[in-house]
Amino acid sequence: MWIVATAVELLVLFFVDLVGYNVARFVLPLLSFGRISVAPGMSNDQREFGWFGARRDGLGRVELGASAAGGIGLIICALCLAAVLFFVR
Repeated sequence: MWIVATAVELLVLFFVDLVGYNVARFVLPLLSFGRISVAPGMSNDQREFGWFGARRDGLGRVELGASAAGGIGLIICALCLAAVLFFVR
């Protein structure tokens, strides 16, 4: 049973941390015209960010932490998948 739990945990880690983070890192600045950015690096200290995983940088832009960006990136991926499935059908 612990093998299945470990495999599921690794899949979630892969999708949220790698896929979601990188999608958010590229798409969010484009969609927000540069007003939202993602903090560089996956190992940033989450205590530096507020409850919602965001803070303001020196230029006044909103900067998201890795975990918040990963979740938003997965939402973007899910919306794109839903749009593709809707138009293919």
